[in-house]
Amino acid sequence: MNTEILITLVILLCAVVFYSTTWMNMTATSLLILAALYLSGIVSVSELFVNLVNSSTLLVIFMFIISGSLLKSGASAFIGNCLLWHAVSEKQIVMRLLLLSMLLSAFFSNMATAAVVATFAVGIAKSSKAYRLPKMTMSIAVGSILGGMLTIIGVSGNVMVRTFLEEAGAGTVGFWDFGKIGLPLCITGCLYMYFIGYRLSPSQSVTESAVNDTEKQENVYRKGQCIFTLIVFVSVVICMMLENIIHLPIHMAAFFGSLVLIISRTVTEKEAFSYVNWPTTLMFASLLTLGAAISKSGAAPLISETFLRLFGEETNKTFILVVFFVLIVIITQFMSNGATAAVFYPIGLSVAQQLHVSPVAALMMVCVAAGSSFATPMATPLNAYLMSISGCRFSDYMKVGVPLLLLTTIVCVILCPLIWRIG
Repeated sequence: MNTEILITLVILLCAVVFYSTTWMNMTATSLLILAALYLSGIVSVSELFVNLVNSSTLLVIFMFIISGSLLKSGASAFIGNCLLWHAVSEKQIVMRLLLLSMLLSAFFSNMATAAVVATFAVGIAKSSKAYRLPKMTMSIAVGSILGGMLTIIGVSGNVMVRTFLEEAGAGTVGFWDFGKIGLPLCITGCLYMYFIGYRLSPSQSVTESAVNDTEKQENVYRKGQCIFTLIVFVSVVICMMLENIIHLPIHMAAFFGSLVLIISRTVTEKEAFSYVNWPTTLMFASLLTLGAAISKSGAAPLISETFLRLFGEETNKTFILVVFFVLIVIITQFMSNGATAAVFYPIGLSVAQQLHVSPVAALMMVCVAAGSSFATPMATPLNAYLMSISGCRFSDYMKVGVPLLLLTTIVCVILCPLIWRIG
């Protein structure tokens, strides 16, 4: 193990400890990560702050502004009341948000889905203390992640599967092929959240959570502003859904939506900046940089290659893929799921070729494993975003996410070999 890999793993361990405890605040931890990566020489100056203007970071910033405008005009509360229609319990609301998140994230970015649906959750939480924001945002996180596994456009990593397969001449996958495993996983997630996850979700009330930061905003229903902001919001969502047709990146759709709101004076310049949660944005960017450093240093490939050397040719092929799946699931909890997928796709393809198993089965297992980012805020940007607005803690994600990881792993290791025959 070289020095760069060792230092990167130490920084990763410190990040996990500091983010999961109250020893140091979020901003200080984020800055320390960047400082350590730079001083160790793993990341250059030109790479250090590049994720502050990363497309995902910009999407978060612009969605904060759009969400703030929906709150200010009362549009968020209006949509929240629509979701409350005929609801008799908090669990019903949680399940409705879960299903809505799954549906939306199947067709456009799960990060955008989380940002959009979280706005409705905030409106619901502000309308009544009986509905706890942390429980709602936890269901949004689960729904947004699982829904992205339903179609090839659900997350960028899905498209990469087809690219790797076609370039290797090992076949291809279609638009709905992901649904063969994605749909069973969504059903599993729904049953888990209804019977177990809801009870494990954090139960602090909205008055105790970070949504208090929005209390200073006016939340008075203004018919004109409400209609206008809803039109802008719906337009942004439609543009996100049609990203591949109109060739407008989702972060640019959010940018233009924010621009329209500011130009029309629906949101003032001061309000726009106040709506953005800057500590979360900084944490978001620093974790992306750390994930890139893990890939750059060679830490992830080293771990996987060492793992594969532990098995001989006589070992059951399915067993090797199952253990490989579990390894990726563990790694993806501590680095970006996109980065994890990018690192392990070529390795998974190589493993499939060496074991003479279906490349499609191997890469689909890698795809699902890399996307199973339930247990930590750093596993995927949407977890970090939802944590910032709900007051959830690092440990809350582990409490809900770890049992769900076990369930999704069981489903995948049983169904993937059956769906895409191994051997």
